[in-house]
This record gives sequence, structure tokens and C-alpha cells, in this order.
Amino acid sequence: MNLRQIEVFRSVMATGTTVAAAQALGMSQSAVSIALKHIETQAGFTLFLRSANRLMPTQEAKLLFEEVAPLSLMQQIVNQRVQDIRLGHIGRVRVVATSELTEALMPMVVQQFLDLYPDVYLSLETKPLPLAIAAVEDGLADIGFAMEPSESYGIELTPFADLRMVCLCARSDPLALLPVVTPRDLEFSRLICPMTGTGVADLLASAFLAVGAPYNPRIEVRFLNAAARIVQEGWGVALLDEVTAHSGRYEDLVVVPFEPVVPRVLSTIAPRGRPMSVTTQRFRDLFVSLTQERLAGLREAAP
Repeated sequence: MNLRQIEVFRSVMATGTTVAAAQALGMSQSAVSIALKHIETQAGFTLFLRSANRLMPTQEAKLLFEEVAPLSLMQQIVNQRVQDIRLGHIGRVRVVATSELTEALMPMVVQQFLDLYPDVYLSLETKPLPLAIAAVEDGLADIGFAMEPSESYGIELTPFADLRMVCLCARSDPLALLPVVTPRDLEFSRLICPMTGTGVADLLASAFLAVGAPYNPRIEVRFLNAAARIVQEGWGVALLDEVTAHSGRYEDLVVVPFEPVVPRVLSTIAPRGRPMSVTTQRFRDLFVSLTQERLAGLREAAP
């Protein structure tokens, strides 16, 4: 018996008529009757006897049904698994992100995602930007998230948010009383800034140069959450993105908007030419939507 014949046999056993079995299987009544005859011919014995418009199973049919029932259950499990995969309820997602995003955004995204899809296996790697890009390009990650990733042949970048730079300082610092911090306000401050050679460092240097203010960082960092921790230890002021500053780890410090606006583009990193699973798409979409909601909330709450 093939799987279709097992389906027909099980359905007739459950319903007692070829009409009801046909309706349950989405087949014609004649197709069900023909299938039953083929099963009986192959088996070499009678499966059903007709009695008052119903098909009564023979003892042989009952014995066969005991063997078929586990196969039917397995088929139902497989069908359910197919539906779960299609809806993104199960599967695996391999995520890579830079340090700031892992700390500031990933916890809320992961929590909500796994609440929605508890049977999904998730792995999260935190890497410097070049290695994060390489992980997606080489197939070691399904999706990546980063600030200002550079173009590469094997990836597709999709910008979805602009993060603004802010000034992070101690509550006792005079800068904390200002509504907005500008390059001139920072002339005598001990600055902690992004590493020279990065796009955001170039933009900051240009902003200072445009107003004739010196741009002389005392400390340069690759990961901006490290800059925030240094300020938290009582040294200097940091220029960093608003999401990192508002990650919830630096509530003892003051966040002041920085002008002119220096945007940092936040993008998804996807492999070029490789289809993305439904589960990965759902994680990406949730990350994007929650990040956009988070930014909107931060800016609405800003003084």
C-alpha cells in the first residue's frame, strides 16, 4: 500500500462510507471506490462489507487498521511540521550583529521572537563589523544587523533606520544642563569618540571643522558601549548613537542631543543569491519593527 491508499483506507474506516471519505480527502466518490478495489486486489482479501449504505470493516480490515494507525499519525505529524515550517513556527535562525546592537536592541527582540516562536532555535554571534559582514557572506549567519556596513559582493544591504549621535556625560558635567550640545561646547571636554577611519568618525570631524572647533578625541573606541562605560567610570564625555546611550545600562548618566545631526545608518545584512527562510524573515521583520518603535519612543520622550 502506498501512502495515498493508506489515506483512503483510514478515511473509510473512520467515516464508514465512500461519500464521507471522499469529502474528507477532497476526492470523488468513484476515485475512493476504485482505490478500495485496488487495495483489496493487492491485499488478496476483502476489507469491507456493505450493510445499509455503510461499509462494515471485516476482521482483516480491523487487523490492518491497527498497523496503519501509527503511519497515519506519523503523516499527520509530518503535515503539521510542514505547516509549522511554512508559518515560521519552527526552524533555526543564525544571527550576527555588532556589539552595540547586541547589547542595546537584541535582548528585547530575542525575548519577543521566542515568545512568539518558542520552538525556534536561535544562535547569536557578536562580531566586529568586517567579521559580521563576512559571516553572512560566507554562509555562517542567516541575517546580520549593523551600523553603516560597507558594500560587498556577496551581501545585500537594506537600510531601515537612521540613528542620531548624542552626547553622554555625567550629571555633574555642565554639558548636562544644555538643551543641545554642539562642537564648540566640547572644545575643553575630554572626548571619547568612534575610531578614526570609520564613517561616523569622519562625519564628526567634518561637523567640528565646519564651525571651526577642534576635533581632538582623547580616547577612540571601536565599540561605543565601551565609550559609555568609560564615562560611567567618571572619565570624559562620549559621542555615540542614541540607541546605545539609551540601552538602559547608563541611567546614571545624562543624554544630550548633539547638533549638527550626524546620522548613522542601521541596515540589515542578507546573503546575496540565497533564499531566506520564513523564520529568518520573521526575525528580520521583528527586529526592524521593534527598532523603529524604540527610536520613535526615544525621540518622542526627548525634551
